[in-house]
Amino acid sequence: MPDFSCPAEVLKVVFPLLNGADLAACMCVSKQWHQLSRDDYLWKKLCAQKWPSTCQSRGSLPIGESRGYYKLFTSFVRKQRKRPMPAPKLSFEDLEFYVDIWVGSSSVYSAVVPGPVVRSRIYNPPDGICEAMQLHLASQTYKMTIPVQKGFEICFSEDIHVSLLVRRRDDERVACIIDKSGFDYVDGPGYRAHAYDYLQISPLFPFVSEIRAWLALLLVDGKVGQLEVFGIEVDFTDAANDDSEVLCLFEILDWK
Repeated sequence: MPDFSCPAEVLKVVFPLLNGADLAACMCVSKQWHQLSRDDYLWKKLCAQKWPSTCQSRGSLPIGESRGYYKLFTSFVRKQRKRPMPAPKLSFEDLEFYVDIWVGSSSVYSAVVPGPVVRSRIYNPPDGICEAMQLHLASQTYKMTIPVQKGFEICFSEDIHVSLLVRRRDDERVACIIDKSGFDYVDGPGYRAHAYDYLQISPLFPFVSEIRAWLALLLVDGKVGQLEVFGIEVDFTDAANDDSEVLCLFEILDWK
């Protein structure tokens, strides 16, 4: 077994030169190193570098003195383990999605789609989709997809907007996911057009904000100058990437 013994005088010179991660690693070498590197004086030095105010006193003990500088430093620097997300109370069977697409002031698509359909993927796309779309549909990234049974054609030189509502079948409340947003970004080579909106979160969660919902039209070539929509994708890549995360996100929407 390797001999890690070293004069304490040498260690007391070296340890104050180390950062927190290296000093913590030294604690695992031997009993001698653990005892010396646990000295609160060393951790007070690190705290003074990171948070000088924790070593100051204003009529009471500095916070580091009362808690211990080792505990104070490691409490905020230690890598947090990812906690499992609680099981959602909602299920896709509880939900219905309401999709409306306009060209100008004319409705070109309107559908009510059950939740279990939205959570599925498009496995039988129409003939003629480009290679980029084939790869996209086959990728393992999380997708919520609405198949468009009777495709409709659009031209992106026109003003196109989309709305998406979701309804809870258990209590008949409705939440808005996308509120008549335009397709500001068209990925020509990928044959997708994208619209987004910021989710309306319940006032019970005042510090949750800036979560975007994205909606993409999946396209294939149609008539000259036109593109046909054969599917619609919804995702929340900023916040949710699987069924449970999406359902937990839905639970904090502003249901009305």
